[in-house]
Amino acid sequence: RAVLRIRQEYAKTSTAKLNRMRDAASADGRIRFTMQYHGAGTGRWAGRRVQPHNMPRPSISHQAVEEILDLLPTTTPERAIELLDLYYGEPMSMISDCLRGLICAAPGKTLVAGDFSNIEGRVLAWLAGEEWKLNAFRAFDAGTGPDIYKLSYSKSFGVPVDEITKDQRQIGKVQELALGYQGGVGAFQTMARGYGVTVTDERANEIKTLWRDSHPRVVSYWWDLERAALEAVAHPGAKVTVRQTAFIVKGSFLFAKLPSGRMLTYPYPVLKAIETPWGEMKEQVHYMKVNGLTNKWEESHAYGGLWAENITQAVARDILAEAITRVSKAGYDVTVHIHDEVVAEMPEGADWLENLLTQMKVLPAWAAGLPVAAEGWQGRRFRK
Repeated sequence: RAVLRIRQEYAKTSTAKLNRMRDAASADGRIRFTMQYHGAGTGRWAGRRVQPHNMPRPSISHQAVEEILDLLPTTTPERAIELLDLYYGEPMSMISDCLRGLICAAPGKTLVAGDFSNIEGRVLAWLAGEEWKLNAFRAFDAGTGPDIYKLSYSKSFGVPVDEITKDQRQIGKVQELALGYQGGVGAFQTMARGYGVTVTDERANEIKTLWRDSHPRVVSYWWDLERAALEAVAHPGAKVTVRQTAFIVKGSFLFAKLPSGRMLTYPYPVLKAIETPWGEMKEQVHYMKVNGLTNKWEESHAYGGLWAENITQAVARDILAEAITRVSKAGYDVTVHIHDEVVAEMPEGADWLENLLTQMKVLPAWAAGLPVAAEGWQGRRFRK
């Protein structure tokens, strides 16, 4: 057992980023060209080289990361391993936890970061018109309501919010993260493992059903999007609208026009019947896309939840893009952005955070009514 644990510990792929960071650094110690514009079909940026988008979430505090990174240069590698094991835990796990902290501000500078709070959950509720949830986000932002994970569990199970335990809140969190895009038992269980939640498949199915029952507008939104896409492909040139999104086929492409006016594009759309996971033959929109692993063209198909996911993530991207432009105009030197987080490098000696968050929370005109919140940090080393 000890041998297998050691083998597992030293087989971590995340620590391979150490070599990548070293090799990618320029002579001045900075790493450049880490972001590819419109790297994903939704328009999101894609991480390149050191892949800043997929760094592991630390299991230790930021203070511990600071202590470890201050300790390592002061001793030999052998002694460092002993001290890490003695004071913090498995050495390779600790090094993995410190990867974010290796990204730091230049001398005389500080990093300041703002992160949109639960942006996809908020955007999905806004797109679907799930008013009780939008009001819940607004109440939480105003300090007058509970957090959405407790409220989600309460709506599903009828438990008063003030009686919800920490474990029940975790179930509510997994519900929110796994089920918004028509996810089922498999999606719930996959997300649950990442958050230390253990339930049977039968229980997971019950949780899924309860979440859907408490989100009727979101469920209707899935089906409305699916029907709209099917109708648009069946009648090229006809615009089919679902709330703030419109589908239309022109030439060889299916377009989905977003609230911002930007288009999502699906090449060579056709209608084909496909067998659903529950054994039903159902007509779906098929289109061509690039496989992210093989980089080859392949046929794919979409269903209601996938349309909702694409549109929600694209709208969240547009919110981020406008925020990046706005904070840059306000004088912030944006150096990287991780998913829904903006990170700028600024001179030391001033509090830059409050104004950054204020700028990020300004809504574009096309997003009226969307409750947006952001939180952040300021310091020398990058953190989560």
